Amino acid sequence: MRLEISQTYAKIGIDRTPSRLDIQSEKAKLEFRQKHAKINITTELPRVEIDQYECFASAGLKNDLDRAIEIAQRAYSQVLDFIGKTASDGDTLAAIENKGDPIPNIVERDAFPEHEFNIDFIPKARPQITIKGGVKYDPERNSEGAMNGVEGKYTPASINFNFTPGVVSISMKQYNSVKIEYRGNSIDTYI
Repeated sequence: MRLEISQTYAKIGIDRTPSRLDIQSEKAKLEFRQKHAKINITTELPRVEIDQYECFASAGLKNDLDRAIEIAQRAYSQVLDFIGKTASDGDTLAAIENKGDPIPNIVERDAFPEHEFNIDFIPKARPQITIKGGVKYDPERNSEGAMNGVEGKYTPASINFNFTPGVVSISMKQYNSVKIEYRGNSIDTYI
């Protein structure tokens, strides 16, 4: 006799969705804007300028314009001296009441002129020394009051929570069973 026994085990299905906690946060912000102070700096390198023209001019080394002016002044002075001497000689010749002949005196005076000599040193003038250049500061003023041009903006921190609860779902996927079957007619005997 043949008996077949088959058994099916029960199966339980468990579906689980885990819980979830999402946190989103933004940090607090503090933003500043400020009008910066400015200083305008102008720098010119120092220069020493030495003008020695007056020293050279007193030694006789002049430019063409100053030389022409000096020659013109000397010529003007000599013309005036000559006019003065001629007028004085004319007055002497015209004074016939003095009796005598003034011409030999005039000729003798003109034949042997008197010269004056003097000792002098050159240069007579000092050089002109000027110093140019330097640093100039020009600060720009802020007329922004007590805050001095500072503006602040505060954004507070924010936190957002999003919670999804966990879910456990239990179901019966397969039920248990026992199956017994009888197969065949034959009987085996063993002696």
